[in-house]
Amino acid sequence: MSIQQSEIKVLDQLLLVDLSGIHLWTARKKLKPEMLEGKIPPTILASLGSMRVIDPDKLKPFEKIKRQATKVVEECGVRFLGGYAVSQDKIQEVVDRLEVLKTQFYDLKNNFLPNYERWITEWINKGWEKQEWRDAIRTSVTPKAQVDAGMHFGYAACRVSPDGDKHLSNTLGTQVRGLSDQLYAETADTAERLLETGLATRGHVTQTTLNTVRKINAKLRGLMFLSSEVQALTGHIEEVLAALPKSGAVNGSQYNSVVALVSALSDEESIKRLIKNLNIANDHQDVSMAFVPAFPSVESAVPAGVETEAPAAVEIEASIDIVAVVAVPAAEVPADAVSRDEEELGVSEACPSRHDSINEVSATFEVADPAESVPGEQTDPLFVINSSEPGMPFGTFWF
Repeated sequence: MSIQQSEIKVLDQLLLVDLSGIHLWTARKKLKPEMLEGKIPPTILASLGSMRVIDPDKLKPFEKIKRQATKVVEECGVRFLGGYAVSQDKIQEVVDRLEVLKTQFYDLKNNFLPNYERWITEWINKGWEKQEWRDAIRTSVTPKAQVDAGMHFGYAACRVSPDGDKHLSNTLGTQVRGLSDQLYAETADTAERLLETGLATRGHVTQTTLNTVRKINAKLRGLMFLSSEVQALTGHIEEVLAALPKSGAVNGSQYNSVVALVSALSDEESIKRLIKNLNIANDHQDVSMAFVPAFPSVESAVPAGVETEAPAAVEIEASIDIVAVVAVPAAEVPADAVSRDEEELGVSEACPSRHDSINEVSATFEVADPAESVPGEQTDPLFVINSSEPGMPFGTFWF
């Protein structure tokens, strides 16, 4: 079996974005035995079998930029072949945002390197209790030239094309067929973290949470070409969002509709059931049927010897599932209210993503942060290494 034409059409509409070219310096060295003699060093100096040779706060800005780069592609794309599949309609937006982060990264680096030796010295002389700890740091310092070479912000974007070999092209087709499921998994991950903030019991929802739902829908809409089912799902989300106010807190029945929606999106199987129910409802031209509860089949027995025109068993079928929501008394909330949980969700750097394939720092999808601004013009042009020509089935763009 070879790759299907429908799967090739999907590949034609996406680019693979790779962030493996982002490299950070960890400033960690193997913990030396003499550091453990007599007294255990504080965790800021040593942990997990390694010690830090510079103040970790000096490296946090680089780590933040790396997380933001991952967020950029996660908001628009879905994990694919070790990178992220991004719609060709979104690729320029992604590149523009990555270029902004790239500039920030090298600005930080240009400030970091001239101060490197001074910050190392300050860390050695920080006032550690044991001279052995200071000596261990001093003998483990990485040369500045090596640090310079190890800190880099790079990324690439390329088109993916099937190989002529049937077996190889089929393996690619399998990966393409799994893209919609991966999209549902990432959607469920984000929605589940929304529920973990106490959304279902709070009694109200703020625009901060609704903006997260809007981002979920924007990602789904940008990847609708993966499956016709994705289009049905995003259409339903838009209907729910359209009925909500654009400012202020949401209470009452509208709050319940948000909880029902987020609950339905918080599990992959629940998403698939919702899509199935939406398709059934659309067949009957009544989308509201997507939330009709399921009823058991009922049979009405007919006494023996009695003739009827209708069949002896009347079967009532309703295969529609419902997302059960416990309604909480609506609380009137000020228009500008933001709950503590939602504020914590807005800086969800402590919530690791299910996937971390990019070097040292765990990447997270920062759920409620406003999207970074996209510059009007791209500073650097795209450089084509392998342009699409006969015999060269894909083009690769390096930055």
